[in-house]
Amino acid sequence: MLPAAGSVWHQDEWTDMTGRPWAPEDLQGKVVLIDFWATWCTPCLAELPNLRRIAERFNDDQLVIFGFALDAIERRDLRSFLLRHEITWPQIHEPRGMQSTVARHFDVEALPATLLIDSKGRIVARDLRGPALEAAIEALVDLAQ
Repeated sequence: MLPAAGSVWHQDEWTDMTGRPWAPEDLQGKVVLIDFWATWCTPCLAELPNLRRIAERFNDDQLVIFGFALDAIERRDLRSFLLRHEITWPQIHEPRGMQSTVARHFDVEALPATLLIDSKGRIVARDLRGPALEAAIEALVDLAQ
């Protein structure tokens, strides 16, 4: 079961692959897309061009994309993968995969999985991809402005 509105964030802080800490207050007033994926997941990789387009289209004041790599890959290999595939949005490495705290908190049962969170911190959509994901983000960003 997904967390209730207002309790989306399961911990006080995440640290991305660059070492930057992210706290819930960093996300206030922004639309947030959480993308659960893995390097071995073919449908996840097929979605990368769409995520790149979305990341380029919206600025950091409108949208924050978080990738959660639910992957047992070594950290250095994941960094290399991110560079090769031009994945520039913040990534959090969860080597415990589907058993990680964040995957269990958000009830991730299969990859890819996405959560779209509005500017008030409410989960408003799950598992959107392609044009449907971009349209939903556009609508939420417009509402937040």
